[in-house]
Amino acid sequence: MLRMGFKLMWLVLGGVRVLWCLAPQTGYIHPDEFFQSPEVMAGDILNLKTFRTWEFNASHPSRSVLFPLVTTGFSFTILKVLHNSDLFGSILNSYSLLVFPRFYLTCLSFILDYSVYHLACLWGTDPWHALTLLSGSHVMLVFYTRTFSNVIEAALFALLLLLVAMDIKRASVAPHPGKKERKNNKHLIGIVLVSGFFNRPTFIGYALVPMLLWLSHDQKGTFQFCLTQIVKNLFGLLSSVIATSFLFIVTDALYFGSLLSGTDWLLKDGNTMYSLFVNISQCLVLTPVNLILYNLDRKSLIAHGSHPWFTHLTVNGLLLFGALHVSAVVTGVKTMVSKLACKANCHISRNDNLKKELPAQCPAATQITEYLLLVYFIPIIILSMFSHQEPRYISPLIVPLVILSAPKCEMLKWKVVIVLFNVLGSVHFGCLHQGGLIPCLSYLEKTLHSKNPLANPLEHSLVFYHTYMPPRYLLNVKSDQEFTRIIDLAGSDVSMLNNTVNGLFDNFSSKHMGNNQEMNIYIIAPGTVQDDIDNCGLQWKTVASFFPHLTMEDPPDIPSLLSEDGLNQLSLYIFKVHTKSKKSETE
Repeated sequence: MLRMGFKLMWLVLGGVRVLWCLAPQTGYIHPDEFFQSPEVMAGDILNLKTFRTWEFNASHPSRSVLFPLVTTGFSFTILKVLHNSDLFGSILNSYSLLVFPRFYLTCLSFILDYSVYHLACLWGTDPWHALTLLSGSHVMLVFYTRTFSNVIEAALFALLLLLVAMDIKRASVAPHPGKKERKNNKHLIGIVLVSGFFNRPTFIGYALVPMLLWLSHDQKGTFQFCLTQIVKNLFGLLSSVIATSFLFIVTDALYFGSLLSGTDWLLKDGNTMYSLFVNISQCLVLTPVNLILYNLDRKSLIAHGSHPWFTHLTVNGLLLFGALHVSAVVTGVKTMVSKLACKANCHISRNDNLKKELPAQCPAATQITEYLLLVYFIPIIILSMFSHQEPRYISPLIVPLVILSAPKCEMLKWKVVIVLFNVLGSVHFGCLHQGGLIPCLSYLEKTLHSKNPLANPLEHSLVFYHTYMPPRYLLNVKSDQEFTRIIDLAGSDVSMLNNTVNGLFDNFSSKHMGNNQEMNIYIIAPGTVQDDIDNCGLQWKTVASFFPHLTMEDPPDIPSLLSEDGLNQLSLYIFKVHTKSKKSETE
């Protein structure tokens, strides 16, 4: 009965994951959700006005483009075909631009469910309990319904764990007489390894423990941690690793133009094979190497934010996984104490009979637990070596964590805490955090494409102040249309806002002197910084507001939240600036 309940719960939560993706969620977790995939692909495929970040700089690219192409790029291609067919009317809008790629990644997230189910079956754990913990996590409901590269990393990590577990399980079972020995998954493992590395170089940390286990087993399933066995298995991966690497490198070289630009050397007479090889190699792009070199520079990491080395272990683990992380830490401590006690007993005891009993007491049954603990904590330790630590960097660890936690009876006792934690996490990241920016962009997109000529003067200037980076593609403005100007002031001070708005007025006045032409200047800012706009000496009116919008960079103060001004503190506003104030004109 309990098993049936878990199965039903997983089905319900899986449906919630898909429906909440389509709703859509308004929370804005991090700019990378947009600027590492959809923002770039919208410019390339849909020819929309976008902003390309430093990672996609053609002179020094640091992100492989293959996964954005096959995920978001594929989604936008389908959207473009549907739009051009006119079967569904005007389907190209802010909603479809947001949801199409998200839905693709949400479907991809079910690879984790598939992997967890089969891993739990292989390791003798109740799969439906593990799947319930997985699908009920706010990591799956919110983070893995977004266009983060971490979703792909998690899917590849889950597949790697499954492929390794299947190989070791298969090798340990003697083949049936008269049947040929089944081949292992070495080529698939090679493909997953390279794909994970080109997607995010941090995949090395996730792959370390399962790959060491796989490399240390022979064809009969015997564990042999020796250099000869490891090298032998490595050679088995070589062909798939080379082929997959070639695919990623050539795709990046073609996309960023390095392979097609400057090919005069190809037409020269007297080229030797060596010179051709050298010239071709200089045109190739190694995006993960560029990203690693960038992150090895301490100044680069500090520019993105520096955190203490223990942030992943103490803060991010709790923020993402809650009680499951605490359970893993407690289990890890208990396992270490138990192992030390076993070793101490082995040294102290000189009784042969007692020595024979120790392996039974110390733990064939806990081998899977010890393996899962290593799979969980080793990546955390490796990623903690970098000073920039965001919660989503360790989100793929949800896979070993739910399998580790599923057999524990105390998880059932803490079910109320787990449910409440995941509900709060889903509301915070899925609705509250920067939650007004996406609805605001949707509103502006409708305004910019309104048929009312009074709503569409010659120019629109959108000034974003103290918000996250606005994804330009959601405004659905073509790249060759100059009537819309997007200015992102990020967390600049009020003087920058004042200078920017006054500069827009001066520039517009000089261009249209004598014309009775109006210019629309919108300031998009949270209610917590409304006083800054008041102090700019500008005449403005509130056009629209969007609730809820929680900005942790400019958090609301508690007394204001409890007052009548509480809604203003948790809202994002669009302020329309009319003209300079008299004070500004006299100055």
